[in-house]
Amino acid sequence: MIIKKRGYSEKLAQLEAMERRLPHSHTLKQRVLTDYKSELRGIKGEREVDFPLEFLDPDKFLILHNVRLPDYQGYFQMDTLILSREFILILEVKNWYGTIIFGENGQVTRIGDNGREEGFKNPIPQTLLQQRRLQNWLRTRNVTSIPVTYLVVISHPSTIIKSSSSINQIPLEVIHNSDLTIKIDELDNLYSSPQLTKQQLHHLSRQIVENHQSNKQNLLDYYYIKKSDLVTGVFCPSCHTAPMVRSRQKWGCRQCGHYSDKAHLPAFKDYLLLIGNEISNKDARHLLQITSPHVAKRLLQNAKLPAKGKTSARVYDLSPAIKWNELQLRTSCPIR
Repeated sequence: MIIKKRGYSEKLAQLEAMERRLPHSHTLKQRVLTDYKSELRGIKGEREVDFPLEFLDPDKFLILHNVRLPDYQGYFQMDTLILSREFILILEVKNWYGTIIFGENGQVTRIGDNGREEGFKNPIPQTLLQQRRLQNWLRTRNVTSIPVTYLVVISHPSTIIKSSSSINQIPLEVIHNSDLTIKIDELDNLYSSPQLTKQQLHHLSRQIVENHQSNKQNLLDYYYIKKSDLVTGVFCPSCHTAPMVRSRQKWGCRQCGHYSDKAHLPAFKDYLLLIGNEISNKDARHLLQITSPHVAKRLLQNAKLPAKGKTSARVYDLSPAIKWNELQLRTSCPIR
């Protein structure tokens, strides 16, 4: 049973908004685009494990995706958690392609299709740390008897995994996505003694969901980008150019001639992702490239955004009306 869905990626949405709002001449444009593509590949890799997990008994296994929990050292994040009465399994998903070679001293090398070698961090120490932190997190909630184990899942089906020599073995915890259900069956046979009641298991899953914290970064600070560097204006939903022009209660595109009465809503979402939850009438006018305070007020009110404050000090809260799970990412459209 899926308790926590994989859902959207807040970081991907932020990177997409950043890439869209940076001018072509900006020195960090390419870096943001590269990070965006990397994040997108990672998400696609994580979703590859969804298919084999569909074959698990929903009455026996509880599945939680993208879990980020607080502890005394900050936060730790796990791609997927699988809970049962007998054991807990952490899945660390790697969307590695090409040939992955495990060498001496835990060294991991990837050889791509072009023959280029690239060094990767060994995923075993990372996942071991996740295991330890989860065990400590469970201990603070008096859950101490249940075993916690882990697997590193290579999601790309054609990836070759091998060792550099007969001396350096591939870690047993590193598996292909296609072997996931078989490995879970093996663990189920290994850990055959229930450590939790069914009620305790569901209570634990609720605790994990309630303690999960999303990881929204301030990308402007992360990339050292100024707010003034961002492109303002309403982007055309048809050809993705900006700015559209406001006329007769509609937005018109000078590039392709497309008209829309709701084209400003994605601009509000970009502001929410990159700047903050609250926006003033003045900020809205700057963002949308309009001059009329009355038009800006009408657009903000029609979006059903809660307001606080009076007259010039009034601000509108973007977060309640623009739901995170309603963000439509542009992953199917070509990146400029």
